[in-house]
Amino acid sequence: MARLGIIGGSAFLGGEPPAGTEGRRVETERGDVRLHVGDGFVFLRRHGEDAYRPPHRVPHHAHALALEQLGVERAVGLCSVGALHREMALGTVAVPDDYLSLRAPPTFAGDERLHIVPELDAELRRLLLAVAAEVGGPVLDGGVYAETAGPRFETRAEVRMLADYADVVGMTGASEATLLQERGVPYALLGIVDNHAHGVGDGELTLEDFEREKEKNRERARSALAALAERHRGPRGSEEEGEWREPTGGAGT
Repeated sequence: MARLGIIGGSAFLGGEPPAGTEGRRVETERGDVRLHVGDGFVFLRRHGEDAYRPPHRVPHHAHALALEQLGVERAVGLCSVGALHREMALGTVAVPDDYLSLRAPPTFAGDERLHIVPELDAELRRLLLAVAAEVGGPVLDGGVYAETAGPRFETRAEVRMLADYADVVGMTGASEATLLQERGVPYALLGIVDNHAHGVGDGELTLEDFEREKEKNRERARSALAALAERHRGPRGSEEEGEWREPTGGAGT
């Protein structure tokens, strides 16, 4: 079974990494990355290990290179997303089948041609839909993930525009998808709806409400991680990098 990369969002700050994993530090030409290596999978905290790194500071290039160095052949992103449509309930698990970005996509390309045909991988989407069924609650099968630059939330006008073309909005998934595909690594994402986007819900969007809903969904996100890890336990493969090897085998995720 191909080694899976699992990139976790802000729901995974703090707490224990998946049980049975080993901490690693991988050096790349774009900076060092700390990850957790398990049997058949690699877990990476998108927003950092020690302190929160906001969306516009996430080192997507380094993350893609580190996962590649550890032999990851396909990857999934677990993301917090906002709903662009009122009828989508908070807590919905979204597994989109396409994505768009309001900013210039990141790239590894210099002067050479590095064209990819961007997509969210169909086989990985099937895996994530199976995980979504295990997590429980409403599921959105398909739809479009829109990425904005952050770190601020979107304006009401931006949300109205995006709602014509997309279903959920976030600040990281499209960048991950593009860069990993440039390295030859298929990608798909699972988003948990933590808020209605600005102007969509009945009340005003506040940071306090967003954080409160995200905390409610934290265990569901960690359940998704546990399900993914369990489905990909297998032979370790080669693991030559890294001096950061803290024992982690805690019980929680």
